[in-house]
This record gives sequence, structure tokens and C-alpha cells, in this order.
Amino acid sequence: MTSLSFDGLVELYDETRTFDGDCFNAALDYLVKRFPPADYPSVYEPGIGTGRIAIPLGQRGYRVTGGDISENMLAVLENRLAGCEPRPDITYLAADTTDLPFPDSAFDMTVVVHHFYFIREWKQAVREILRVTDGPVVLMHTGTGQEIPFLNDRYRQLCETFGYAIGVIGVGATAEVVDYLTCLGRRAERIDERWKWTARIRLETALSHIRDRGYSFTEATPEAVHSAVMTELEREFDLSTTVEVPNQIYLVIVSREQR
Repeated sequence: MTSLSFDGLVELYDETRTFDGDCFNAALDYLVKRFPPADYPSVYEPGIGTGRIAIPLGQRGYRVTGGDISENMLAVLENRLAGCEPRPDITYLAADTTDLPFPDSAFDMTVVVHHFYFIREWKQAVREILRVTDGPVVLMHTGTGQEIPFLNDRYRQLCETFGYAIGVIGVGATAEVVDYLTCLGRRAERIDERWKWTARIRLETALSHIRDRGYSFTEATPEAVHSAVMTELEREFDLSTTVEVPNQIYLVIVSREQR
């Protein structure tokens, strides 16, 4: 297995990956208008997780198939689907994106959300997604949720000070994925500056999510280092402070040619 499982993050996953609902719905409405379910009925989502993207897509008329290596995340997804009335057309299976169990051109569209950051062999995952997708591949970024970027950066710096360097699991930035797709002969169109908001986050809240290891970059930190870093962060910052964090949802639409 060359991908990070989110089994250990499932309890905090949705709580920490929040976004502005109006912006999110507007972004999905844009996808529906540009790629109508009547023309692109079957959608694949690698890393489907708890269904926070797949369920709204299914409710808009797409037939969604999802894959994930986390059995715990898929269990949460099933519970959420059971509570939907009517239940959207969503199926799922345990699947590693570097070796997808589907034939060529099995899906009309693929929607990928923050996925390549967690796959060591991310170029192989890109090739697999292209292989099983007949139409566009949409890279969607839904913002930074409940994270405060400078707090995350300080956590990483302090980890290194205490003798533990946090490594990068998969791709370092979406631009690397876009560059690779371009090398493979694909065209990439970025849709941004449309769905923007400012998140107001208390430092105490953001720090509690780091303390509870709610993010992938905290998962492998040795407990002694994690504890020392948390003590230092609590000393450095006024936890009652509220920070404004600019956010946006943006899309990168990858295609061969106009359909």
C-alpha cells in the first residue's frame, strides 16, 4: 500500500474539513451546468471518504462510484447514505488509486478532492485515473477547513526543533499534478476567484484539532515530540485570539479536447 489511510482521522474528518456552504453549492452547480448528468452520468471519486462531496453530487443526479482504502471512512459513508431520503445513486468499494479495479474508460468524469497529497506513487494514481475516465478529470480544492496555516507551519518547525522532521507523503502542490498532466498531453483549465469566503477560527479550536491529531501531518509524529510541541504552541499563542483565514473553492478541469 502506497497511500495514507485516514482510518485514524475519521472521527474529526468532517469537523475539520468545513467549507462555506453557499460557495460549495455554487461550485457544484457550475459543474452540473458545464457537465450535465445527462451527458456525464457516471462519476468516479477516488478517496470518497465520508461522502462529503459524493453525496451532494449524487443528489444532483450523478451516478457516483467511490473508492477508499479506509474501511472506517467507508463505514461512516454507509451510515450517512442510510440516512438519505431518497438515497442517492452511490456505490463504493475498498480501492487503492494506484491500482484501480475498473476497465478503461469506465467513467464519464472523475472528481478528485485533495487526494494526491496522500499517495506516495501519485503519478501512478494520475495515470490510473486517466485510464478509467473517458471525459474530464476535475481537481477540486475545498479550502483549508478549520486549519490556520501559520499554526500548521509552526507545528512543523517545532517538530524539527525537537528532532522529528515531517515528511511529504505525496505531491507537494497541485501545480505539480497539473505540470505532470500537461506532460501527458492533457489540457488544464483553472477556475478560481469565484467562490471565496473568510473563515474566522479561534486559535484554541485550531490547536485542539492539532492536539487530537486531526490532520495527516500530525499522524506519525512520535508522542513525546507531539506533546512537547503542543506545550510550546500553547505557550507561544494567545488561544483566545480569532484569526481570519482567506479561503476559496477552486477547480482545475483537465481534458483531452472539447467534447
